[in-house]
Amino acid sequence: MSNKPSVAIIGAGLTGLTCGTALQGMVDNVRIFEKDVFPGGRVGRFQAGEYEFNHGAQYFTVNNPLFWNIVSAWQSEGIVRPWDGWIVELRRGHITNSDMSTQRFVGAPCMATIVENLARHCDLVTSTNITELEHEESGGWRLFNERGDYQGLFDIVIVATAANQAVELCRPVADIRRAADHVDMTVCWSGMFAFERPLSLPYDAAFVLDSPLSWISRYHYGEQRPDADCWVLHATPEWSQQYVASFRGRVMNALLDAFWEATDLAVHKPASASVHCWKHALPINPIGEDSLFDDSKAIGACGDWCTAPRIEGAVLSGFSMADRVMKYVRKHHA
Repeated sequence: MSNKPSVAIIGAGLTGLTCGTALQGMVDNVRIFEKDVFPGGRVGRFQAGEYEFNHGAQYFTVNNPLFWNIVSAWQSEGIVRPWDGWIVELRRGHITNSDMSTQRFVGAPCMATIVENLARHCDLVTSTNITELEHEESGGWRLFNERGDYQGLFDIVIVATAANQAVELCRPVADIRRAADHVDMTVCWSGMFAFERPLSLPYDAAFVLDSPLSWISRYHYGEQRPDADCWVLHATPEWSQQYVASFRGRVMNALLDAFWEATDLAVHKPASASVHCWKHALPINPIGEDSLFDDSKAIGACGDWCTAPRIEGAVLSGFSMADRVMKYVRKHHA
């Protein structure tokens, strides 16, 4: 067996890409499989005609010293900048509080820049949904997509997906499957609306109270589209769960109605309107471990459902998994 084993990572969100980047040079080959057309997961980009949005994570904060070092490096590379937007609490048009004390960061020019920068250094295979893992008695894992097509044999497999997908993929590994199966995820409907003229809202974002909405945020195009006023709306988990099976048109109208009520603005017709349902948006009860790894079968699982429902949690889980893999490699492939 090669001194440098091959690694397959399933999921090209921030966790999988962080892990894959950290393993560069430590293993023979790292291949990342992503079921969507673009990498990123909840920090990916959403294109609606001529308009683009951050439709998942809107910003991130820093608490951990290791993550602070990473963010500082991102700032030096120009892919992250501090966000000084005016964020308020909003109840039916009334500003009840203003939060200017928390330091927030965003990707530059958009959140997807972070993952796209990481992806450039990785062997990334997109539009490939890995749905079955087959463990070889002699060691290694065979990967198959949803059509049953064989995708290769790898010495080590890392599942960097939402918890529910980790349950399905890790069925042969009882400890990982059970841990992932205990994690509950919220549902979140996200609405993306573009208006040809500014709506004259003085703030940049708001935590919305007593509303089907939990968050609204303006997306800035800068010099490219100076007149466009683009807003991302996130519904509450409770409302989203209630409407999870609803028609998209019904959800779109309901989110817009809630937006006008929350902002106390007259109704404006959007130039562009889209919705997206995050069926596994955020973990409610993370397992409290940075990552999971089964040494006997050389398979692991990681994600913010292991640590904390934040970008910081996703990145730290990816680094934790890379560290576990490197320890495994030193032990078994020295």
